[in-house]
Amino acid sequence: MTEIDLVRLQSEINAEVKKRRAAGDFPLGLERELDSMFARYAPAGTGDDFGEVMIQAETLSFVHADIPTASRIAPLVPVKKMLRKLMAWYMRFLAQQVTAFAGAITRAVRLLGQRVDTLESVTVLAGRRTLSEVRERRASPDLDDWTDLVVSETVGAPGRVLHAECGRGALLAAAIAAGADAYGVEPVDALATDAAGAGLDVRADDALAHLQALPSGALGGLILSGCVDALPLGEVLELADRAAAVVTSGGVVIVLSGGPSAWSDGLDPVIADLTPGRPLRPQTWSHLLGQRGFCTPRIVLASSGPPPLQEVPTTTDGASVINANVARLNQLLFSPGYAVIARQP
Repeated sequence: MTEIDLVRLQSEINAEVKKRRAAGDFPLGLERELDSMFARYAPAGTGDDFGEVMIQAETLSFVHADIPTASRIAPLVPVKKMLRKLMAWYMRFLAQQVTAFAGAITRAVRLLGQRVDTLESVTVLAGRRTLSEVRERRASPDLDDWTDLVVSETVGAPGRVLHAECGRGALLAAAIAAGADAYGVEPVDALATDAAGAGLDVRADDALAHLQALPSGALGGLILSGCVDALPLGEVLELADRAAAVVTSGGVVIVLSGGPSAWSDGLDPVIADLTPGRPLRPQTWSHLLGQRGFCTPRIVLASSGPPPLQEVPTTTDGASVINANVARLNQLLFSPGYAVIARQP
């Protein structure tokens, strides 16, 4: 009988899955749903339900010293019974030591699990809850100032272009009208429905979850807006990681942000207070994308018209000092939004 090469078989299965995934045979979210179902119905110890795994571990942590003596060879039964009787004191001692150690370990893991639950309740779970609270209040993003820039950077992209958190799709529509093969995702159902009603390929999905479901090199361009200003820092870093993975060679990533000043300049107070994340500075995005292999990113500041604080006439005494401070205040308090453009080599 020929021995089965399990390593080769697994590699062939992985290759076929990758091929089918790239061809779009698997609906988005199907693999995550299958993982969840497997974890739910698999025996304890093979899933990811912490409570069930701990119950299984605590059940198996007790080691008894009653060695079985049954045997298919009848003459061995009395021999086994004799050995068990002679070694009972020794086996009980070992069983007590192992059981005590296993009990201490499982107790320590359960205590650690409780601490992690507490930490998640004020970080991860809090972030998810606050995001759900503010998403329905978020209006469609006003990205009109970036239309020309996005169109010029995405037309001719080496693959599909994704706009993550596209709102009602105004920017997406402009890119498509210019010839880009583009689609969008939007977590707010009402906005996604409006965009789809306008004839755009917009899917009601979370930006990060959608990027995690895409295979490597699936996109020729990626536009990130909205989520870059609202997600917790850990998920923002994951966004940068996934951008580097899904954008193919020669593709472009465009980050559109309102900038840190958005939290103090006209933003809905509820959104400002409850959103788990805060906008990063453009230099930070430039650093993150550069560290992940993109060519030197380019920063473009939004043209915001006349500065809110006007300079005094040059004829005023001390005008140079006053105007220097006015310029500094405008920069600190009313800095415009920005775009960061980075290309894969």
